[in-house]
Amino acid sequence: MVVSDLSWAYQILTKMEMVRDFVVTWVDTSEKLVKVVEAMETAAETVEIRVNVTEVTSKVVEAIGYGTVILPTVKRLQMVKLWLPFVREAKPLVDSAVTNQEEDKEEGVRCKIDGEIWQALESSFVSIILALPSSDQAEILTEWLSKNGVYPDLTEAFEVWCYRSKVAKRRLGLLGGEEDGKDMS
Repeated sequence: MVVSDLSWAYQILTKMEMVRDFVVTWVDTSEKLVKVVEAMETAAETVEIRVNVTEVTSKVVEAIGYGTVILPTVKRLQMVKLWLPFVREAKPLVDSAVTNQEEDKEEGVRCKIDGEIWQALESSFVSIILALPSSDQAEILTEWLSKNGVYPDLTEAFEVWCYRSKVAKRRLGLLGGEEDGKDMS
Protein backbone atom coordinates (compact mmCIF):
# COMPACT_ATOMS: atom_id res chain seq x y z
CA MET A 1 0.00 0.00 0.00
CA VAL A 2 2.88 2.35 0.81
CA VAL A 3 4.44 1.71 -2.59
CA SER A 4 1.11 2.51 -4.28
CA ASP A 5 1.02 5.75 -2.32
CA LEU A 6 4.56 6.51 -3.51
CA SER A 7 3.43 6.01 -7.09
CA TRP A 8 0.62 8.49 -6.52
CA ALA A 9 3.00 10.91 -4.76
CA TYR A 10 5.35 10.75 -7.74
CA GLN A 11 2.52 11.94 -10.01
CA ILE A 12 1.78 14.89 -7.72
CA LEU A 13 5.45 15.78 -7.33
CA THR A 14 5.82 15.80 -11.11
CA LYS A 15 3.16 18.46 -11.33
CA MET A 16 4.83 20.45 -8.55
CA GLU A 17 8.25 20.10 -10.21
CA MET A 18 9.68 18.37 -7.14
CA VAL A 19 10.53 15.05 -8.81
CA ARG A 20 14.24 15.48 -8.18
CA ASP A 21 13.82 15.07 -4.41
CA PHE A 22 11.75 11.92 -4.90
CA VAL A 23 14.25 10.42 -7.36
CA VAL A 24 17.27 11.17 -5.16
CA THR A 25 15.53 9.63 -2.14
CA TRP A 26 14.53 6.56 -4.17
CA VAL A 27 18.12 6.16 -5.42
CA ASP A 28 19.49 6.46 -1.89
CA THR A 29 17.07 3.89 -0.46
CA SER A 30 17.06 1.52 -3.43
CA GLU A 31 19.62 -0.92 -2.09
CA LYS A 32 17.70 -1.44 1.16
CA LEU A 33 14.41 -1.68 -0.70
CA VAL A 34 15.68 -4.34 -3.09
CA LYS A 35 17.08 -6.39 -0.19
CA VAL A 36 13.76 -6.26 1.66
CA VAL A 37 11.70 -7.22 -1.39
CA GLU A 38 14.06 -10.02 -2.42
CA ALA A 39 14.02 -11.44 1.12
CA MET A 40 10.27 -12.00 0.86
CA GLU A 41 8.80 -15.30 -0.29
CA THR A 42 7.25 -15.47 -3.75
CA ALA A 43 3.66 -15.49 -2.51
CA ALA A 44 0.94 -13.61 -4.37
CA GLU A 45 1.29 -10.60 -2.03
CA THR A 46 5.02 -10.48 -2.74
CA VAL A 47 4.36 -10.46 -6.47
CA GLU A 48 1.96 -7.57 -5.95
CA ILE A 49 4.66 -5.71 -4.00
CA ARG A 50 7.14 -6.38 -6.83
CA VAL A 51 4.61 -4.99 -9.29
CA ASN A 52 4.22 -1.79 -7.27
CA VAL A 53 7.98 -1.41 -6.73
CA THR A 54 8.59 -2.00 -10.44
CA GLU A 55 6.01 0.64 -11.40
CA VAL A 56 7.62 3.27 -9.16
CA THR A 57 11.10 2.25 -10.28
CA SER A 58 9.98 2.63 -13.89
CA LYS A 59 9.06 6.24 -13.24
CA VAL A 60 12.33 6.93 -11.44
CA VAL A 61 14.48 5.24 -14.09
CA GLU A 62 12.57 7.09 -16.80
CA ALA A 63 13.26 10.42 -15.08
CA ILE A 64 16.96 9.56 -14.92
CA GLY A 65 17.16 8.05 -18.41
CA TYR A 66 15.59 11.01 -20.16
CA GLY A 67 17.38 13.70 -18.20
CA THR A 68 14.46 15.01 -16.16
CA VAL A 69 16.69 14.41 -13.15
CA ILE A 70 20.46 14.60 -13.63
CA LEU A 71 22.52 12.33 -11.38
CA PRO A 72 26.27 11.70 -11.18
CA THR A 73 27.61 8.74 -13.16
CA VAL A 74 28.16 6.70 -9.98
CA LYS A 75 24.49 6.99 -9.02
CA ARG A 76 23.27 6.16 -12.53
CA LEU A 77 25.54 3.11 -12.63
CA GLN A 78 24.28 2.07 -9.18
CA MET A 79 20.69 2.28 -10.40
CA VAL A 80 21.40 0.12 -13.46
CA LYS A 81 23.37 -2.49 -11.53
CA LEU A 82 20.71 -2.69 -8.82
CA TRP A 83 17.45 -2.43 -10.73
CA LEU A 84 18.34 -4.24 -13.96
CA PRO A 85 18.64 -7.63 -12.20
CA PHE A 86 15.55 -6.83 -10.12
CA VAL A 87 13.31 -6.21 -13.12
CA ARG A 88 14.92 -9.12 -14.97
CA GLU A 89 13.75 -11.40 -12.13
CA ALA A 90 10.44 -9.61 -11.58
CA LYS A 91 9.16 -9.89 -15.15
CA PRO A 92 8.88 -13.71 -15.26
CA LEU A 93 7.37 -13.74 -11.74
CA VAL A 94 4.78 -11.17 -12.70
CA ASP A 95 4.06 -12.85 -16.04
CA SER A 96 3.60 -16.26 -14.38
CA ALA A 97 1.41 -14.73 -11.66
CA VAL A 98 -0.77 -13.13 -14.33
CA THR A 99 -1.03 -16.47 -16.15
CA ASN A 100 -1.89 -18.30 -12.92
CA GLN A 101 -4.35 -15.58 -11.97
CA GLU A 102 -6.11 -15.87 -15.34
CA GLU A 103 -6.27 -19.66 -14.98
CA ASP A 104 -7.60 -19.49 -11.41
CA LYS A 105 -9.88 -16.53 -12.15
CA GLU A 106 -8.71 -14.86 -8.91
CA GLU A 107 -9.45 -11.20 -8.63
CA GLY A 108 -7.92 -10.60 -5.18
CA VAL A 109 -4.40 -9.62 -6.20
CA ARG A 110 -3.49 -7.14 -8.92
CA CYS A 111 -0.34 -8.63 -10.45
CA LYS A 112 -0.39 -7.22 -13.95
CA ILE A 113 1.97 -4.58 -15.25
CA ASP A 114 1.02 -2.73 -18.40
CA GLY A 115 3.26 -3.65 -21.34
CA GLU A 116 4.07 0.03 -21.76
CA ILE A 117 5.76 0.05 -18.35
CA TRP A 118 8.05 -2.83 -19.35
CA GLN A 119 8.82 -1.01 -22.61
CA ALA A 120 9.47 2.28 -20.77
CA LEU A 121 11.83 0.48 -18.37
CA GLU A 122 13.68 -1.07 -21.28
CA SER A 123 14.03 2.24 -23.13
CA SER A 124 15.10 4.06 -19.98
CA PHE A 125 17.76 1.48 -19.18
CA VAL A 126 19.10 1.78 -22.73
CA SER A 127 19.29 5.58 -22.36
CA ILE A 128 21.06 5.38 -19.02
CA ILE A 129 23.51 2.71 -20.22
CA LEU A 130 24.41 4.74 -23.31
CA ALA A 131 25.24 7.72 -21.10
CA LEU A 132 27.67 5.70 -18.96
CA PRO A 133 31.41 5.40 -19.61
CA SER A 134 32.34 2.77 -22.20
CA SER A 135 33.94 0.41 -19.69
CA ASP A 136 30.76 0.36 -17.57
CA GLN A 137 28.69 -0.18 -20.71
CA ALA A 138 30.91 -3.11 -21.65
CA GLU A 139 30.50 -4.69 -18.21
CA ILE A 140 26.70 -4.36 -18.24
CA LEU A 141 26.35 -5.57 -21.82
CA THR A 142 28.70 -8.51 -21.22
CA GLU A 143 26.51 -9.65 -18.34
CA TRP A 144 23.40 -9.18 -20.48
CA LEU A 145 24.91 -11.23 -23.31
CA SER A 146 25.92 -13.98 -20.86
CA LYS A 147 22.24 -14.28 -19.93
CA ASN A 148 21.41 -14.81 -23.63
CA GLY A 149 19.73 -11.45 -24.05
CA VAL A 150 16.89 -11.92 -21.56
CA TYR A 151 14.61 -9.04 -20.58
CA PRO A 152 15.23 -6.19 -20.88
CA ASP A 153 16.34 -6.18 -24.49
CA LEU A 154 19.54 -4.14 -24.60
CA THR A 155 20.27 -4.82 -28.27
CA GLU A 156 20.09 -1.12 -29.14
CA ALA A 157 22.60 -0.23 -26.43
CA PHE A 158 24.86 -3.07 -27.59
CA GLU A 159 24.74 -1.91 -31.22
CA VAL A 160 25.54 1.69 -30.28
CA TRP A 161 28.36 0.55 -27.99
CA CYS A 162 29.85 -1.59 -30.79
CA TYR A 163 29.62 1.30 -33.24
CA ARG A 164 31.23 3.74 -30.80
CA SER A 165 33.99 1.25 -30.00
CA LYS A 166 34.69 0.71 -33.70
CA VAL A 167 34.82 4.47 -34.34
CA ALA A 168 37.08 5.01 -31.31
CA LYS A 169 39.50 2.32 -32.49
CA ARG A 170 39.55 3.84 -35.97
CA ARG A 171 40.28 7.31 -34.55
CA LEU A 172 43.01 5.96 -32.31
CA GLY A 173 44.47 4.15 -35.32
CA LEU A 174 44.47 7.38 -37.33
CA LEU A 175 46.13 9.27 -34.48
CA GLY A 176 48.70 6.52 -34.13
CA GLY A 177 49.36 6.58 -37.90
CA GLU A 178 49.88 10.37 -37.88
CA GLU A 179 52.32 10.14 -35.02
CA ASP A 180 54.27 7.43 -36.84
CA GLY A 181 54.45 9.66 -39.92
CA LYS A 182 55.72 12.62 -37.87
CA ASP A 183 58.41 10.52 -36.24
CA MET A 184 59.76 9.45 -39.64
CA SER A 185 60.12 12.97 -41.08
